[in-house]
Amino acid sequence: MKRAFDLRITSGIFAMAVGIACAGHALAPRTYVASARLMLPDRIVRLESAALDPAEARSNLSSQLVKYADAAVLDAPTLVAARRSLPLDLALGGGLGLAFGAGLTSWQWRRRRPVRIERELLPVLGDPLLAARPAQPEALRALARQLGDHWFGAGRKLLPVISAGKGDGRSSVAVQLARQLAQMGVRTLLVDGDFRSPSIHRELHLRSERGLADLLADRPVQLAAAQENLAVLVAGRVRGDPLELLSRARLLDFLRAAARPFDAVLIDTPSADSGPDHEIFSALAGGALLVVRPGEDASRISRLRRRLAFCRAQPVATVFNR
Repeated sequence: MKRAFDLRITSGIFAMAVGIACAGHALAPRTYVASARLMLPDRIVRLESAALDPAEARSNLSSQLVKYADAAVLDAPTLVAARRSLPLDLALGGGLGLAFGAGLTSWQWRRRRPVRIERELLPVLGDPLLAARPAQPEALRALARQLGDHWFGAGRKLLPVISAGKGDGRSSVAVQLARQLAQMGVRTLLVDGDFRSPSIHRELHLRSERGLADLLADRPVQLAAAQENLAVLVAGRVRGDPLELLSRARLLDFLRAAARPFDAVLIDTPSADSGPDHEIFSALAGGALLVVRPGEDASRISRLRRRLAFCRAQPVATVFNR
């Protein structure tokens, strides 16, 4: 239906352009052409002069004939009225109309492209526990309720938030989802596990010190209270290799300890193209929430799913973040 509508727009613009070309041809002023043929000693020449006024056309031709006063005149000077070529005007008008209509149609399809991309990616995403949805307040509120019923309510406490590439809005989605859970009365801990490009502290206007990296390095840490029922552990001061830090046994001990006072532990992770850090959290949790941006390459999502399967982690839900 939408494709047919776009074709009607293109054909309508084409017809309108042709109509404008016809009207322009009919309303265009006449041009008068005065001409004469002369015989010179070595060749025959044709002199022409065009003007909107017939008297001006004749006068200009007479000025040219003065230069050839010694030449024999083969044809007496003539004056004819001429207009632009109708086929040429129609071709130009129709061509411009088609180009404009095609451009408008292409622009409309590009505006709708993110929705089509989401539909194309759904088969690649497989069959997650919960349905895919956009990163909008109402949709995230509904997702938080479903996570409380079907994930955290089923005895699970950990859920990492992952994505294929940088700039997918993964941290923003994690913060919004944590806020929604807290507003529902779920005791929530939001952990910044992205040691490569931490941003949770900026999202919540906190200082990035005494965080997870400090805990793994056996330094004192401190949780920050973002709102009622929501505590935050920032990334902290990262010193050394992120993978080496996340491979320490203290990470598992901490997550087990956090599962006692909190009902839900959301973990922001680095993008998959930054390194395999997200796999550690996904393996510990047994699942992950995937954030996808419009225009994402399906092959990257497919690779991410294979990595989740390798970690024996299921895709819990997908959020399309515009």
